[in-house]
Amino acid sequence: MMHPGWLIFSCVAAAVPAALVATNLKRLAPLPSPAMRRLPSVSVLIPARNEEANIRMVIESVLACSGVELEVLVWDDGSTDDTASIVRALSVRDPRVSLVAGATLPSGWAGKPFGCWNLAQRAKGDLLLFIDADVRLRAGDSLARICSAFLRPDLDLLSGVPWQRVESLWEVMFVPLIHFVLVGFLPLQRMRASTSPSLAAACGQFMAFRREVYLRMGGHSQVKGSFHEGIGMARAMRNAGRITDLSDLTDVSLCRMYSSAGEVWRGFAKTAHEGLAAPRSFLPFSILLFFGQVFPAVALLSTGLNRVSALWALLALALSYATRGALALRFKHPLSSVLLHPLSVALLLLNQWYGAARYWIGKPVHWRGRATAIIMLAPLCILNAAEPVRCPEFTLEDQHSIKHEIRFPRPRPLYLVAASRGGTGNIAGWVKPVVDAYGEQVDIFGLAAVQSVPTPLRWAVRSLIRDGTSCPVLMDWAGNCIPKLCAPSLSTSIFVVQSDGQILLNLEGPATPCGLASVKSELDRALQTKLKPRVK
Repeated sequence: MMHPGWLIFSCVAAAVPAALVATNLKRLAPLPSPAMRRLPSVSVLIPARNEEANIRMVIESVLACSGVELEVLVWDDGSTDDTASIVRALSVRDPRVSLVAGATLPSGWAGKPFGCWNLAQRAKGDLLLFIDADVRLRAGDSLARICSAFLRPDLDLLSGVPWQRVESLWEVMFVPLIHFVLVGFLPLQRMRASTSPSLAAACGQFMAFRREVYLRMGGHSQVKGSFHEGIGMARAMRNAGRITDLSDLTDVSLCRMYSSAGEVWRGFAKTAHEGLAAPRSFLPFSILLFFGQVFPAVALLSTGLNRVSALWALLALALSYATRGALALRFKHPLSSVLLHPLSVALLLLNQWYGAARYWIGKPVHWRGRATAIIMLAPLCILNAAEPVRCPEFTLEDQHSIKHEIRFPRPRPLYLVAASRGGTGNIAGWVKPVVDAYGEQVDIFGLAAVQSVPTPLRWAVRSLIRDGTSCPVLMDWAGNCIPKLCAPSLSTSIFVVQSDGQILLNLEGPATPCGLASVKSELDRALQTKLKPRVK
């Protein structure tokens, strides 16, 4: 029989978002009516990659706005469809529209922040409004209302969630949860009374900045590797002591984020490591969401509840449904999204764990033809052979939970490939040629920097590594070994270690023909040294 204490805790967990929603809905006001005075000019900036289905409609919705001086700049991020030709045709018709051809994506940058930063440096408006290509402005006074909000002199960033249009079952289950998480777990009153980065919030679909402040603080270069740039930009602004705020954008803009089950799953998973499944928030959010929103329904479906426990479960479920019902009324969510709420939250938790696990292990979630795991490339460097450096000794378990001792001297030379989550994509290029050339003549080990992985997800990380390689990968859960060998900015590091423990070679970054030639040269040297007879 289930102990009622679990269900009492479920009531508490369900009451937290219920109380915040009740107060936040009063504070999350719509944008003001257009002011009857001169308004700031605005540059509408749209980063686009393969958006031929959306780009015409978003631009035309912007051009239909009146009451402000405006320009529209579109960043073509290497589109392979007709995105660029559509924008060019619109620019011929209306000189306020300009196409900016994308440049090669530098290492360390995600595509969207790179496009936003480049657009901002070309913009001329007093305000910079970044919107996604799947956003539409809903009324002719939308831009005037946005600009009127910035007549408040201390405001530097304004954001909010557009009305979310949903059609398929997966959209209905996932997309409305954006409002649930935002309004149900962010204390708006505290956010507005503070510039603390911990209370930062913004939606990357729709962000308006005061141009002077944005450029002065470095704009999107502050979040260049992020795939959740909305909250990243809000944190950067608050770190600089600037004021950020949220508004209800339901009557100003709309968006259909995704249109298929695959897009929904990948789209939410790609930012999990920066959202609900970020290392600091993973456990508290998982506990609150599971016990407050999922567990009561599971408990009521079971047969082990007494009368008291059933009443607690019903109370928790009622709080959960009342919260979602209030949000559905305010933000025009479909009724089916409310009815499916416990299942939706359960699937969201699975999605976030999945996305975070792939990020931590470096298995990218692909989005619009790009992998979302950014590989931070380090420069190639070789240790000075005149100053011998020894490899530390350590004992770690691999992905199969088999313990390995790295001790010296050892029978064979050691080839060690260390990687953080961002560098795992480089491993195969370093390992396969060595395996093919040397086989069992050399001990080959991976070394994974996994100290930031929460304990509940370690099984998933082991599973992903088991699927990805047959070589033993040593798991440095405690973070005691990696710092002794590698720089703090570790991406991928290669070590050739002689049988006596001397490091003959250390390379960093992706595999190159020159780097592999150096590896083979030093491994040959290590094998020859090992075979030399000792001189008595």
